[in-house]
Amino acid sequence: MWLGSLIGFAIGVIAAKGSTFVLFTLVIIGMAVLLPMELIYRRQMRPGQPLVMLDDNGIESPILNGKIKKLSWDEILGITIESYQNNNFLKFQLTDTPAHPDKKNFIGQNSAQPMLPLNPFAADEQRNLIAALNRGLERFHLPDNATTATVVDSLAEDRALEKKLKELTPIPWVTYFLVAANVLIWGAAIVQGANIAHTSADKLLLWGGNAASEVQRGEWWRLFTATFLHGGLMHLFMNMLGLVSIGILVERIYGHRLYMLIYVGSGLIGSALSLHFSAQTAVSVGASGAIFGVTGALLVGVYQHRDRLPKTFSRNMITSMSVFIIYSLLQGFSKQGIDNAAHIGGLLGGAMLAFVLPERFNMEHFLANWKKRAALGSALAALMTACLTMTAPSAAIDQRMMIEGQAAFIEAMKDFDVAVKTMQKDQTDVQAGIMTEREADDRSRSVLAPLFRKAQQDFSKATFPETDPRLPLLNDMKRMNNLILESMEMASTYKEGSDKPEPADPQRMAEINAELNIVGARIQQLSQTLKNRH
Repeated sequence: MWLGSLIGFAIGVIAAKGSTFVLFTLVIIGMAVLLPMELIYRRQMRPGQPLVMLDDNGIESPILNGKIKKLSWDEILGITIESYQNNNFLKFQLTDTPAHPDKKNFIGQNSAQPMLPLNPFAADEQRNLIAALNRGLERFHLPDNATTATVVDSLAEDRALEKKLKELTPIPWVTYFLVAANVLIWGAAIVQGANIAHTSADKLLLWGGNAASEVQRGEWWRLFTATFLHGGLMHLFMNMLGLVSIGILVERIYGHRLYMLIYVGSGLIGSALSLHFSAQTAVSVGASGAIFGVTGALLVGVYQHRDRLPKTFSRNMITSMSVFIIYSLLQGFSKQGIDNAAHIGGLLGGAMLAFVLPERFNMEHFLANWKKRAALGSALAALMTACLTMTAPSAAIDQRMMIEGQAAFIEAMKDFDVAVKTMQKDQTDVQAGIMTEREADDRSRSVLAPLFRKAQQDFSKATFPETDPRLPLLNDMKRMNNLILESMEMASTYKEGSDKPEPADPQRMAEINAELNIVGARIQQLSQTLKNRH
């Protein structure tokens, strides 16, 4: 079950940029977890050296962990088969002596509980080894000895539980449906113009992303739709990896209906809590809140029944899920662009629902209670979502206005560019003798002024947050456009017998030209600074 810690990396890189190091680390850890144990231990052996030797005195093996490689029958109190980090081991319980005291050292090893890995052995070899150990124990521990020891297969209960759950849910179709829905929606977004690596906030908002400003306008449906949107391919892949790895087991424990309730309820609660944090200033998307809810439900469900579940199953599940949750949340706090509020909200929602909903560890109890518990869970999820949504502070940024403002800025810059190029062409035509100065002067009011006026209208709609580095550029562009427009609209006078236009207000025109030089230099500097940032 150590795969749960790998899922921590999956959620940790959601929406993160420049995650090459994280992905490299993921590969290394994956290799460490999945590398066959026999390759590791066989490297410790000399050629031709047997893995295990049994005789009348005891057992000897070079792959026993710890310094002691030989155990006598009289010091073995019992042997169990247990699982750690997805690998199976023989765990020996020895008598407590000064040579091997029954306590852990500073690195967590107990010399009275040495372990021998079973993974280096084939299935039939494992069975033969266990049978030989039982015969050795029986020969030493006489019938009148009350401490007769045998190999206890603590994994058999795990296998029986897994078989039972799989029989209850042969096909976890809800998990497959959720994965398919997320992938299809992402594919549809690509068709509509989304970027494979990183989709812009304006598109995510248009398609249903979660933003406090929009939810507070009454668009509560965004709390749901945001959980099926993703910012890029890696975001989608990591979330779906986590969903498949954890969701299948949770679906088998709670059944199709309750599992769907946990997923949807956790996703809504995660989105609602995000309204207090990330969604205040950004467009939040992703299934990670729902996946954290599924993880929380698994942890709480197993913890509640830990005394009645197989020891190895409950221990491994609680450990791996705890590692996953802690690691993922720490990743979320240490990286920008990760909506940790949605993660925490989903986790709390899933844990809350798990306390209410029955698990299928006891089918009689489950069948008798699931309907009324489902109704209670649905009501609690709806109430929690509503309370979090209604108590969220007013949005720090109006996402719709900001996105529309940015679009207006882009449009204004296009209009300004057209107007400037038209003005430059007129000047070129005058210099070439194609157009007279009087004709150009007339065009400044009839043609150029309307072009700059259109740009002015778009600039008036353009907005940036106060912290946006482009805000000074926007203000200066507005000022420059207004100054040029004023100069274009100013009347001209002509001296008798001359076609050379002169401004009706020479002093004001001089002020305009002087300010244009200052603003133009500042715009050039700001543009270069913004370019260097990118």
